[in-house]
Amino acid sequence: GQGGSAGSGPVIISIDFVGGRPATVGGADVPDPAMGPTETAGVKPAMNWNSADSVMGTLANLHRSDGSATAATVTWNSPAVGTNLGDWSNVFTDAPGDTRMMNGYLDPTAAASPATVKVSGLPAAIANGYDVYVYCFGDIPQSVTRTYQYAIGTTSVTVSQTGPTTSTTVPGYALAPSGGSGNYVIFRRVTGASFTLTATPGAGPQTRAPINGVQVVWPSGS
Repeated sequence: GQGGSAGSGPVIISIDFVGGRPATVGGADVPDPAMGPTETAGVKPAMNWNSADSVMGTLANLHRSDGSATAATVTWNSPAVGTNLGDWSNVFTDAPGDTRMMNGYLDPTAAASPATVKVSGLPAAIANGYDVYVYCFGDIPQSVTRTYQYAIGTTSVTVSQTGPTTSTTVPGYALAPSGGSGNYVIFRRVTGASFTLTATPGAGPQTRAPINGVQVVWPSGS
């Protein structure tokens, strides 16, 4: 069903951007492994992540963490710019769960061509206020600091990340205050049946604004 009843816990809809990188320099994008339905990941630990492959597309009938289908849809676009593919992957050794979710990501590379993620058709029962978790951790091969800018409606958050990122295991989740460092942000009390997340590359060498995954959590603050 598509009702918003919380039942024994919050309603969670989770989206993983699969990402990938070329197998050879200059080659075509090779997707990372997609998450299976029983894999658990996220600050709000959840199963049944909806896998969004490629740099653009649409997924309908998004599943909640309990496996039930909803009428919600996600449409995303991370434009390729020049030789940059629009998605990429960290160097974490593949493993189910948090590692797989955080490995691949949308990888917009130009401020003039931000990535967008639009979720629509959310159940009316949750549209009165929910939180949106955005996971944002990219592969930085050199010792530089990049800034990432994320916005929903009139609310925007800037995140900084300093490289190099060479760990083969996922670091723990760290909430990024606006202007600070971390690997996820939260937009609180978002309302309405739809919202659009915009990820705009900020200042720094090789500008980026990664989106590894998104979670919609109702009720707000749960």
